Amino acid sequence: MATKSNLHFDVSTGLKRVLGRELITDDEVAIFELVKNSFDAGADSVRLYFDEDMIVIADNGSGMSYEDLTSKWLFVAYSSKRSDRSADDFRNVAAERRHYAGSKGIGRFSSDRLGEEVIIQSRPRGRAKAVHRLTVDWELFEKDAKEHFEKVPVRYIEQVAFDLPRELRKFESTLKHGTAVTIQRLRRPWPRQRILDLKASLAKLINPFGDETDGFGIHIIAPAEVAEDKRLVAEHAKDGEKPLPKALVNGQIGNFIFATLKEKTTFIEVNIGKEELHTTLTDRGEVIYKIAEPNPYQHLSTAEFSCEIYYLNHSAKATFARRVGLPSVQFGSVFLFRNSFRVYPIGEDGDDWFGFNRRKQQGYTRYLGSREVIGRVDVSGSDDDFQEASSRNQGLIDTPAVEQLRKAVMEHCLKRLEKYVVPVSWTDAADGKTDDLSRLLTDPGRARVSAAVANLVDNDKVRLIQYSKRLVDLLNERSSDFETSLVSLRAIAEKTNDTKMLARLDSAERRFDDLKKSEADARRVADKALAAAEFATRRAVTAEAEIETERRRAHFLESFVNVDTATILNLHHQVTIYAVDIAQQIENFLNETAGKASIPRDIVLKTLEQMAFLNKKVMSVTKFAAKANFKLDSEKIDTDLAAFIYDYIEQIARTTGSARLQITAENSHPGLRLRFNPIDASIIVDNLVSNARKAKASRIKFVLTQQDKSSLTIHVSDNGRGLAPGTNRARIFEMGYTTTQGSGLGLYHVRQALGEMGGSIELDDQVEKGLGFLIKIAAKGRNS
Repeated sequence: MATKSNLHFDVSTGLKRVLGRELITDDEVAIFELVKNSFDAGADSVRLYFDEDMIVIADNGSGMSYEDLTSKWLFVAYSSKRSDRSADDFRNVAAERRHYAGSKGIGRFSSDRLGEEVIIQSRPRGRAKAVHRLTVDWELFEKDAKEHFEKVPVRYIEQVAFDLPRELRKFESTLKHGTAVTIQRLRRPWPRQRILDLKASLAKLINPFGDETDGFGIHIIAPAEVAEDKRLVAEHAKDGEKPLPKALVNGQIGNFIFATLKEKTTFIEVNIGKEELHTTLTDRGEVIYKIAEPNPYQHLSTAEFSCEIYYLNHSAKATFARRVGLPSVQFGSVFLFRNSFRVYPIGEDGDDWFGFNRRKQQGYTRYLGSREVIGRVDVSGSDDDFQEASSRNQGLIDTPAVEQLRKAVMEHCLKRLEKYVVPVSWTDAADGKTDDLSRLLTDPGRARVSAAVANLVDNDKVRLIQYSKRLVDLLNERSSDFETSLVSLRAIAEKTNDTKMLARLDSAERRFDDLKKSEADARRVADKALAAAEFATRRAVTAEAEIETERRRAHFLESFVNVDTATILNLHHQVTIYAVDIAQQIENFLNETAGKASIPRDIVLKTLEQMAFLNKKVMSVTKFAAKANFKLDSEKIDTDLAAFIYDYIEQIARTTGSARLQITAENSHPGLRLRFNPIDASIIVDNLVSNARKAKASRIKFVLTQQDKSSLTIHVSDNGRGLAPGTNRARIFEMGYTTTQGSGLGLYHVRQALGEMGGSIELDDQVEKGLGFLIKIAAKGRNS
């Protein structure tokens, strides 16, 4: 008969390695775990100290008693979280997403990852004055793998006070309770860059709205890095600036996600005073407008109302998730703070206290919802105006002040932001994926911004204090949006009593009328010449019928063929239009400047720019008219833009270019059908090739790809000399800007032509040698 008995597991010292270095495989994760323990212990301040062979994590949390140390801390895999913070607090979500150890009771072994010895000093909350000290030498667990885990000694003593490095003495003097973890005999050094990387990770533990929001702050003290921090501060002080906080090691850690978003998306700031309501709207670092108007909210006049709402486009959402550690929708939407304290559950995922989502359901493509914005609203006041519901999770009790609060956020914050985002950004799908202003600096983009500002100030009560002179300005007279933009710009100029702008508008309007007249005259001359030529041709046509050759599918023929009569007439007609137009503009300029001793440079530049662009059209026509499988007398064609550009590069640019410049193209785009001017497309390619040639490049490459549906991305790179020293990168696409002997019109013309077909261009910093450009062209559509 078999003997029955109960058996038990036996644990060796090897468990330490499994739960320590082998489980927590990253030093950054190890420190994150130890700091998060401080947060879980209810601490509001943590000091993180780095020395040559020592790391200290000290906090003012609830601390541990002797019983806590023996029955909990030394009890492997036992977890006792004393924090009353919610399980879905964004720190816990961020930690879970980053695969940190969480609440498994093994985070204490993370210190083994960092060093050979750990010292725990802790004083519990209450009347106790003694500090309990544990010393664990992790190397003792390595001596014999067959040794029982519980047999390895852990030294304990009781001391009167905390024993911390000199630089932490001031913090030590305030520690009535708390815990200090000292890790010694470090396994790896902690140079400056490692600490900076850790700092970026720890920022996820800080509320993006500021440490005052929930009272949790982290400070780094690294004596060896103080000198370098001071050097950076002094260096930036010379230019009247401050170094970015993320570049400094010592000091308080902040979550600067909103500072980052200010450079990457659109946001609105609204402040209500006793008499006036002030609004500022900023788009990717550029102030679009600042306005003031009478305050319509009597109950908020002394409430110190302020609101800051960010529109989360694709780029901003990606940035938020990367920096905070979780998607913006899980973090929340627009939060309410009363007297600097959060009012729950307003702003939480699923909460619609402000009514954003109810309104969104009435017009999905017209309105912003809570998933597309994030921000905060602050008010101050007594319970008479702003009283929280007794359950503490139902927001505010309805009062006249609360009713006006809701209305102010909806009418003057969300809707004002919406009136810019919807007509400016949503009409250009690619703009939502761009974290700079490159697409708004085109003529169509600037026209949309001007219209949005003009619509805003079309109100006698609104006072326009400031607007973006960079975006709200005259367009090129060739732009299809020029005439409509004049109406917007005139409204803005009249609102601000800008006499200089009004004079410029009058001058531009006259130039535009002259250009239209020149173009009409040119077409009449060309049409007359064409009619005469066709009449002569008909008389010369023989009765013998020509066999019509099979129409090729490509945009350009494989090689030059005998040019038939229709092509010659077509070429002649198009060149005549541009040539007569140039002649008429010269005559207009001479008449306009007759008798003047001097002419302003900007007037000369604009006139020459118009003629230079027409001249480039003539050159483009003569380049490919004989090979074009379409009629050039039509302004636009409807075809696959990617295939057209590729064909033009392969069949025209390569065959008519210089032997000293190798031109190559790759096209993996499935096709983007657009209506566009083929001559504009040729000017884009020709100007970029010309720039590469002037930069002494031996090769230029065009790579056409599809990053997303309904868009075309073109990476252009050459191996030339690159940008000249001293070049202002922000101005290289401006008319007349040059650091060489060139005209400063080539890249300007590229941006103008791209703007007309819904595209943009920017520098590509990924190109190591030479110069690179990133071109994005998108079919019109809503961006979300």
